Amino acid sequence: MSDCFDYSSDDTEDDDQYDEEDVNCNEYDDDDFYKSDDQFDGRNQISDYAGEGTNRTDSEEESFNSNVVDSPGGKTKLWKPIVPKDFMPDVDAIYQSLEEAVEMYKLYADKAGFGVRLNTVTRFGDKTIKKRYVVCNKMGKIPNRSTDTLDPEGSGRNKRNSNFKITDCKALIKFERLHMQTNACKIYEFEENHNHPLETKEERRYSKRARRLSYKDKEFIVRSSTSNIGATKAHKLQASLQGGYENIGPESIDYKNFRRKVGNIIGDKDAQLVVDKMNMRKDEFHNYTFEYKCVDSVLNAMFWADETDKLYYKEFGDVISFDATFRTNKYGMIFVPFTAIDNHKRSINIGAGLLSNESIESYRWLLEAFLKAHVKHPQLVLTDQDPAILQAVEAIFPNSNHRLCMWHIMKKLQAKVSADFLKNTDFRKRFTKLVWNVYIEPEVFESRWKLLMRKFKLQDKRWFKDMYRDRKLWIPAYFKDMPLHGLMKTTSRSESVNSFFNKYSNCGNLLIYFMMNYDTTIGKQRNAQQKLEHDTKNAKHEMTLPSGLLEHAAAVYTKKIFYEVKKEIFKAAWYYSIDSVEKIDGWQVVMITQTDKSKQLKIKCKVELKFPEKEVKCSCNHFIRTGILCRHIFAVLKNNHIEEIPEQYILRRWSRDAISSHLFAMKHVAMEIEDDTFKLLTEAYNNIEYCLDHFKRSKEKLLEFVEKTRTLKRAAIEFASSNQTSSDNDEEEIIRMLGIRSIPDEINIHPPASIRTKGSGTKKRMVSAIEKAVAAAKKKTRMCTGCNQYVNRNWRTCKVRLARESKAA
Repeated sequence: MSDCFDYSSDDTEDDDQYDEEDVNCNEYDDDDFYKSDDQFDGRNQISDYAGEGTNRTDSEEESFNSNVVDSPGGKTKLWKPIVPKDFMPDVDAIYQSLEEAVEMYKLYADKAGFGVRLNTVTRFGDKTIKKRYVVCNKMGKIPNRSTDTLDPEGSGRNKRNSNFKITDCKALIKFERLHMQTNACKIYEFEENHNHPLETKEERRYSKRARRLSYKDKEFIVRSSTSNIGATKAHKLQASLQGGYENIGPESIDYKNFRRKVGNIIGDKDAQLVVDKMNMRKDEFHNYTFEYKCVDSVLNAMFWADETDKLYYKEFGDVISFDATFRTNKYGMIFVPFTAIDNHKRSINIGAGLLSNESIESYRWLLEAFLKAHVKHPQLVLTDQDPAILQAVEAIFPNSNHRLCMWHIMKKLQAKVSADFLKNTDFRKRFTKLVWNVYIEPEVFESRWKLLMRKFKLQDKRWFKDMYRDRKLWIPAYFKDMPLHGLMKTTSRSESVNSFFNKYSNCGNLLIYFMMNYDTTIGKQRNAQQKLEHDTKNAKHEMTLPSGLLEHAAAVYTKKIFYEVKKEIFKAAWYYSIDSVEKIDGWQVVMITQTDKSKQLKIKCKVELKFPEKEVKCSCNHFIRTGILCRHIFAVLKNNHIEEIPEQYILRRWSRDAISSHLFAMKHVAMEIEDDTFKLLTEAYNNIEYCLDHFKRSKEKLLEFVEKTRTLKRAAIEFASSNQTSSDNDEEEIIRMLGIRSIPDEINIHPPASIRTKGSGTKKRMVSAIEKAVAAAKKKTRMCTGCNQYVNRNWRTCKVRLARESKAA
């Protein structure tokens, strides 16, 4: 019986794309043994295995290759390997086990410069191996192919240029077990001559055995993909890290083959794997929410939020926004992240979902899952004008205020009125000033809107009528009394978050890859948030004014918010004057005049202060909009010798301790559960890097370290031989890298078919005006009966005919 022997030819055009399958067929290539020549240096082996008198110089060692001899008939040339005697197999030599014997021949082949593979095997009645053949990897006869010189087209079939890597080489070794009761075996036949040149030391890095991927290579490919780095870029990056392409064994095609292999293993189990992975997180991590919906066994929608998302929402979920983004996965599922603003005024994620369509039902399901995870309703929800979202928000968040993105509305202005109108009038300026005004009351806005429409005769324009009807959903005047309504007026934060996620994903992603990209993105976002917390904790602020208010603000606010408060206090000290102070019903009423640097009048505000509660309010409504006291109030507090900000006006969402310190000590659930093996592998890599970093300046220490690693490597080879370990268990390694427990045998959840959504766009690039003109010029013309010319028009659209008839009329 023959083990895994392939006689097929290798095509030069697509040669490398089949390397992965060929490598898998050859059982012999042990990564620990054949990774590269430098990993198993012949000089070291001579000193380790040979006795005295067998050591050679560098020049002698590098000259190991072959002698050319004639075949017995003298018709062909044969290549006889030249290797040290200690590595030469001897007929009738006895070994303790078959595995030990095979390892011996692998070592010999490595020194000689050829590859081997396991071939024929015969067994005893109890299925144990009796005989084993190990042959040169160029063994095999070239198959016959017919050629017809009179039919160069090959009967219409396109033939690829091809070559063969097999040469019918007869070099081999045969092992035989001594008897059934023992593992010992002996060599009973050995053919050392080859019918092909052997590889030199420089050529060995191009052989398949040198191109085998180690676990570190495979992990690097998978980990790179979490940052949207493909196999080709990962190979380039690895080459740079290793100091050049000559220092890495695998080629770029080997990286791509492995990436393809991961995709093949996942296959149509993609949706099932994602659901299983998320359910595993739900079981393993406290307070993790995962919901999904299937329609006819096809994944229709998903929502997930971990404990950190929930804690963020609890502290910062008063104002949120969400917006759909497309082309993040190969199935076209719509990605919908939910965004809030943290105590550093940075965008944070508070949950996310995937939808298969943008229907009202889909958005309702998503918002129901969001509400189930976070329990409480947000105060304000900001979205675009998608009608499905409008109805879903109204149905699921009846207690929340829904606000439309002003940017999406305002960008449509130039499409609703002519360009000449906008260019030749000041309508755009006056319209923008009106709709963005945060100080006027709703009644004032309505009267000014009507006046503006009448002045420019736009009262009958449908779009303006629709926008006026929906004015309570987007005009700031109608949100005047709503706390923190000034934090978001547009969905720009959601757009920014979408762009941030898109940098880490692409439209060809499997769902399992998309989730890994998502985890990487969230990890980066949370790392940035933790860095800001660290900076705030260790910041020592410069006090530009001798103010107790400023010192108090530095003690309670985060770094970002302190700078904003500092600006307000500075403005209160230099650009405001108190006009009058009155006492009305226990309130101190102060009239403030705001000026700019040139002392020109800007605005007048009324500030009211009540003692002893230190209750204060200002007509500018700055605190209601942003949650930070305004410059007018700081001017009054300073005038009344109040050196601390009243406690009721220090919102927890802006404070230093808004986020509990245990949140950063807690493991981010975006990362997978690390088993003990993974932890030990990581520690081993870190230890080696640490040693190299500290020993690189001492040659003596470095030599000592290298010698210890050589000892460990020999122990690893012996372990691999005695335990028959294989480095080809790709599926097990891939399962570990993907963070899943196993590949399911039964598929109950299928991924959706490719989805075309209204926002998905097209993969076709935009055609330039020049290309359109060239295409039009190449277009075949016909004679127009209106003007009797060969042009790209007909009688109906002929301008010459139309002009002639118009003149006659």
